[in-house]
Amino acid sequence: MPLSHHILASRFDLEEVSRKRATGVYYGDHRLLCRLLGDYLAFVDIRDRMLAPRLVLDGFWESWVTLAVARYLRPGMWCVDVGANYGYYTLLLASGCGPTGRVVACEPNPVLAGTYLPQNLALNGFYHGVEICQKVVGNLDDQSVDFVLHDGDFATGSLERWAYAHRCGKVQVPAITLDRLCADWPRLDLVKIDAEGAEALVWEGMQQTLRRFPQTVVVLELHLQRDPPQTFELLKEIERAGYYLRAINYEGEVEPVEATTILNRPQEHWTLWLAR
Repeated sequence: MPLSHHILASRFDLEEVSRKRATGVYYGDHRLLCRLLGDYLAFVDIRDRMLAPRLVLDGFWESWVTLAVARYLRPGMWCVDVGANYGYYTLLLASGCGPTGRVVACEPNPVLAGTYLPQNLALNGFYHGVEICQKVVGNLDDQSVDFVLHDGDFATGSLERWAYAHRCGKVQVPAITLDRLCADWPRLDLVKIDAEGAEALVWEGMQQTLRRFPQTVVVLELHLQRDPPQTFELLKEIERAGYYLRAINYEGEVEPVEATTILNRPQEHWTLWLAR
């Protein structure tokens, strides 16, 4: 299905239409059916007190990032969604890339990857060209790593180093690099990364791919408060690799930004738009 006008028009239109069409219907087994962006059906988990309530009541998440990504998409694009969660961005990517494109949704949380992602893709008829990779994306291949889960919070699962105090357990999950994942791809147009502190590891594990496909856009959410020193080094690595530092502002527009500005404002919701 092509992207609707309100998803492309402005942040105001996207939020207004999404809120008007937002709904929630309980289906049992902890599942609540909602409508995302006014167009897509999705199950969320009632035990999730962080992301699920916002999706149900608002019908959108990070509207400015949603807008920027939606405007970039074209039919036939190949994309990767690192940290797919319930599949909010995966559904957007699948819709914008169409049946001639390809989307891989990477999500290590076994409940999200094994239950919610496949159900949400099926609800919207995305059977072809969309795959689920239930692995941690980072700088390791052919290894298993500890992935920490957080109580009542399905959005902040992380590697051990970046775990929060409200952790409730951990699971062993296979690891993979984007270089390995995309090794046989003929193209790569966009990678969305929300790795909850591990963004530098994801960046490290995709350098061969970025050299093969220099036109790739990387949409990278920063988590400064989890690891400021690592973020500082990551920003230097990005600039050394030939990328301009640009961020998505709160109107969904991409604008230049200095590394010092990012580091001096860690409370901001920084999402970088990296392109050569």
